[in-house]
Amino acid sequence: MTRRKWAVLLLVGIFLLTAAGCGPKEPETPAAEADMTADVIVVGGGGAGLAAAVSAAENGASVILIEKAANLGGNTLVAGGAYNAVDPERQKNVPMNDALLAELKELVQRDESEFGEFAETFRVLKEQINEYLQGDTSYLFDSVELHMIHTYLGGTRTDLQGNTISPDFELTKILCSNALGALEWLEGYGLEVSDSISTVLGALWPRTHGVGGGRGLIDTLTAAAEQNNVEILLETAGKELITENGRVVGVKAVKADGTELILRANNGVVLATGGYGENPEMRAQYNTYWPEMPLTMPSTNVPTVTGDGIIMAQQVGADLVGMGFIQLMPSSDPETGVLFNGLWGSAETQVFINKQGKRFVNEYAERDVLAKAALEQEDGLFFIICDAQIAGGRNLDHLIEAEDVIMADTLEELAEKIGVPVDTFVAEIEKYNSYVDAQHDPDFGKPNFGNYKITTPPFYATPRSPAVHHTMGGVKIDTLARVISTEGQPIPGLYAAGEVCGGIHAGNRLGGNAFADILVFGRIAGESAAQKK
Repeated sequence: MTRRKWAVLLLVGIFLLTAAGCGPKEPETPAAEADMTADVIVVGGGGAGLAAAVSAAENGASVILIEKAANLGGNTLVAGGAYNAVDPERQKNVPMNDALLAELKELVQRDESEFGEFAETFRVLKEQINEYLQGDTSYLFDSVELHMIHTYLGGTRTDLQGNTISPDFELTKILCSNALGALEWLEGYGLEVSDSISTVLGALWPRTHGVGGGRGLIDTLTAAAEQNNVEILLETAGKELITENGRVVGVKAVKADGTELILRANNGVVLATGGYGENPEMRAQYNTYWPEMPLTMPSTNVPTVTGDGIIMAQQVGADLVGMGFIQLMPSSDPETGVLFNGLWGSAETQVFINKQGKRFVNEYAERDVLAKAALEQEDGLFFIICDAQIAGGRNLDHLIEAEDVIMADTLEELAEKIGVPVDTFVAEIEKYNSYVDAQHDPDFGKPNFGNYKITTPPFYATPRSPAVHHTMGGVKIDTLARVISTEGQPIPGLYAAGEVCGGIHAGNRLGGNAFADILVFGRIAGESAAQKK
């Protein structure tokens, strides 16, 4: 058995799931007596659920959190740990470059009418940029308004049926305005945040913070939950919401051994069960964005992310938004979909090469743009090319031994090892390096290179292909994280946060916005549930 297959089997073993049915059904009559009672019941133990549980407890509520896997973490645990936030203190150390400067100058030439509900935000942003351009442009410019506009531009998409969706303005404003505060909140619980700023794939701007990977976030939130006396039940799957007189008052759950539990919520229930990335039938049912959504397409998700919360919310009348849009991660393992068995750096550094030895896309673009371009290549396969400088001294022996990363002492040798035309490949890398020198990419318009050329041996190639990553649609929420019904009203007692929700990122999520989302709206959902808002 190869190391890759063993890693996949191990991941599946860690995240054993209890299967959830996909068909809608009528809610059953609530049980007369509860097996357990708390002020707030949180369904889902990933980043959003843990953030909601801690927040609810901070607001004086007793909290029970249930998680159907054998451990906490969900998709957050296997995420890369990229966190977007406008952070003047850390970003002041990031030098501006000509490419980003040109991008700002181009942006201010656009008309406000292009931005819909975000027109006023864009007007303010233009004033900020013009003021910046008249002063010291040696340091990186950023603002909450720029983050909002990037989220709008990155998320406004039209599906195959001609339906256009854009991020919800109020939710976007809350996300971008509160991202730094939520990060500082978790720093208060001991989260270690890198002082360096980068651009994770698909983030569009250098505002990405490193937080020690998903493990760093989950470990910190778990400790915070324990500190705040949150009761955690593992291997306990939420199956159905209990309602009385139109209010959600609890959850019916089932433990891994088949034991049924009735969990009563005095104040509210928070759904934080993630999306439906590991439910191929559900993906195929809703997809309206991709020409094909094969049931066999791999996913970056853990096996427990099967749409449970969306299904439960639908049963009590919740409205859904953006369900047809699914984000593919372009840079996934071609066989398994996992993310962490390769080598690449910040988006500035990345060079994508197809099987013909040619670049084919602006590597700094949004993830759906990158995924669409990758799917058009032969076998949907490409290689991320790095050199020793970008590798940064990492120990890659295990990745090279598993053939997840290919190493060579020369570009010619690397081309031979990955099976691409040698002369074409070498010429393409040399041309790319000249674009870095010029800070201008006439082929694909990559706006930001840093100063990373592919020049220092040894050289590396990581084979990549798109996989299902983030399901954009989900339950509709308002600014208090209350779940909204199909009649347009909050469902009393029901709240949601994280990937189970739709509307925040619309048709495509910026890389690095998910971690901000789960903390910002997890905190809001917990507070709202605790206070019965």
